[in-house]
Amino acid sequence: MKKKTIISSLAYKFTERLLVKGLGLVISVVLARLLSPDDFGQLAILAVFINLSQTIIQSGMNTALVQSKEIDESDYSTVFYLSFGLAIILIIALFFCAPAISLMYESEALVAPLRVYALSLLFGAFNSVQVAKLQREMKFKATMVASLIATIVSGGVGIVLAYLGAGIWSLVFYNFAYIVCSCFTMLLAAKWFPAPVFSIKRARKLFNYGGKMFVSAMLCSLYNDIRTLIIGKKFSTEDLGYYNRGQQFPGIISMTLDSSIQSVMFPALSSVQDQATAIRAMQKKSLGLGALMAFPVMIGLALVAEPFIRLLLTEKWLPCVIYMQYLCVADASITLCSSNLVAIKSVGRSDIYMYLEIIRRILMIIILTISVVCFHSVEAIAIGYVISSWLDAIVIAIPMKKITGYGLLEQIKGLWKIGLATLVMSVAVFAVNQIVLPTVVSLLVSVVTGGVVYIITCWLLREENFNYVIKTLKGFLKKEKEFLKKEDSIQE
Repeated sequence: MKKKTIISSLAYKFTERLLVKGLGLVISVVLARLLSPDDFGQLAILAVFINLSQTIIQSGMNTALVQSKEIDESDYSTVFYLSFGLAIILIIALFFCAPAISLMYESEALVAPLRVYALSLLFGAFNSVQVAKLQREMKFKATMVASLIATIVSGGVGIVLAYLGAGIWSLVFYNFAYIVCSCFTMLLAAKWFPAPVFSIKRARKLFNYGGKMFVSAMLCSLYNDIRTLIIGKKFSTEDLGYYNRGQQFPGIISMTLDSSIQSVMFPALSSVQDQATAIRAMQKKSLGLGALMAFPVMIGLALVAEPFIRLLLTEKWLPCVIYMQYLCVADASITLCSSNLVAIKSVGRSDIYMYLEIIRRILMIIILTISVVCFHSVEAIAIGYVISSWLDAIVIAIPMKKITGYGLLEQIKGLWKIGLATLVMSVAVFAVNQIVLPTVVSLLVSVVTGGVVYIITCWLLREENFNYVIKTLKGFLKKEKEFLKKEDSIQE
């Protein structure tokens, strides 16, 4: 696969995630001003069961569709019918389990919203195949447009309902509308509809790889959601609402970077899965560029969390600041995990991927258990997540030496300059924060100071990935300048 195609695809995917998450941020800010922390806490509980169901529905088969070298119509259709059948079964299960779930969390208000929200699984099953097809074909411009349309439409639905006082229902229909709208816009983009074809042989072949990915995804989903279940049960939905809101902002950034790397680098690396040198070079570049963006943004956001929340969500949401700071530090590791995991998936080592997932989740569950049992606070759970996230990055990097030749020590050597630049930036922003200024001014000065200090430090250290970005931008601007000159000469 051509380097130009990979870079342009990564740009499109990153732009899509940035725009979609940016719009989502604006929508969430409006909703947070209209709704209460308790409403968001209730939605977080519902989302746990929907996310787990969606993981079961996909069963790793969508990942197998992208990874396989040869795919035809029977593969797509087979995966669709399997996913759709599982969706129907899970909708029925959630319908009957809804009263028990509401009883567990002592809230009858959860029953009807969960039953309605569960219907979105049908559209999600269809959408997962469409996304896999577009991702395999590297059509990220089409997914960008489709996602933007879905975000705008669903955001309008959620805000109108929240303004009318719909409470939890405004959040349910906001998420429901996004899935439905995304399904139809992706249908237009992919121009794919299931054929009346089902192959057991194809299903077995795809599940041979996808099954292991399913186990990994299920473990990951369970771990990510178990904190929500514990906080909602052990504390309150209001506490969960604060934690969920503190998690949202770093989550937007980390998931934007993560999905960009996963979506683009997975098909790109899969296309050269037999070329060790090419895989190592791509892995190194994606890891370096991801860290170059993630480290300063996540740590910087943690440092300006209080004025950021005060300005956007008002003072009623200030209790979420401490969670936001811890989770920013935790999510700064996301690109390190993504770049290594996508390399493992791309070479077809779903067995190693699954074993790593088991080891990682065992360690994380141990840390989570200690956090919950020994310390009776939501803050302890957040601190435990920071420890487990960075331990996670180390565990994933350990076997990379054998798999791609770019192991833990090589990765540390390749990233130390970015880490140092981030540390220098942090000191500068912390110093600025000690000056008492109006909220808007404080936030603006901190962001500008941090950005300038980080750029200058990277330049002084001659950081490789920073220089690569500058060189790429210069090349792009040069081409644009030449293009404009050519256009002017034609007009003359």
